[in-house]
Amino acid sequence: MKTELRSCAACGEPISDRFFLEVGGCSWHAHCLRCCMCMCPLDRQQSCFIRERQVYCKADYSKNFGAKCSKCCRGISASDWVRRARDLVFHLACFACDQCGRQLSTGEQFALMDDRVLCKAHYLETVEGGTTSSDEGCDGDGYHKSKTKRVRTTFTEEQLQVLQANFQIDSNPDGQDLERIASVTGLSKRVTQVWFQNSRARQKKHIHAVREPEGSSFARHINLQLTYSFQNNAQNPMHMNGSKAGLYPTHESSMDEMSQDSSVHCMPSEV
Repeated sequence: MKTELRSCAACGEPISDRFFLEVGGCSWHAHCLRCCMCMCPLDRQQSCFIRERQVYCKADYSKNFGAKCSKCCRGISASDWVRRARDLVFHLACFACDQCGRQLSTGEQFALMDDRVLCKAHYLETVEGGTTSSDEGCDGDGYHKSKTKRVRTTFTEEQLQVLQANFQIDSNPDGQDLERIASVTGLSKRVTQVWFQNSRARQKKHIHAVREPEGSSFARHINLQLTYSFQNNAQNPMHMNGSKAGLYPTHESSMDEMSQDSSVHCMPSEV
């Protein structure tokens, strides 16, 4: 008596090999399991992804279905630190006021207007009809005064990741730690020190702001806290071994993607 052979989900031929792969409840020849986009073999990969019965490698799945930054529209990977504003996700470096371009930091107040991120100053100027920006630098006769403006330091996404990670460990590092952080980020020690000072001030200001009555004008329209975090594992597609993958955040209501392990099975012996 011979055991009935399984059929390969890719080529449809019977699987007579001693070893085969099983993904998403289907069986595959080891050489038949490939990404539907780049056709790279997946038999030696730790994981692959299935969407609408199509198999994808990790890179192509991320490129086609992974979360994208609401500002630059580039993909967001598991190693990226992100900012979240309601249902929008941003790279750290992309989370900036849409009007002045200033990058916003943890604990700083901001607002969303038509999916545009605004710092507190420009939000209040917009809703209250202020003229802070237009009047700045003008005298009473309408002539512009020459005014030296301080050049703001713009941080890259990688620099912000290092700064934020160290801030969570120690919000007030000593001189030696500041030199180490400055060396890692490529910034000067002075710029690094000022960043930590400003972050501590914003953190302290936020603690006091939370205690303010909710009836204030800004509190009714603003997100009171800016947070950063790794992407929530609970929002990601199922990983192959049944655990949650930390790669591509999706809403559970539309979570039809499933990451599958390329588990190896042995064919039963003939009897």
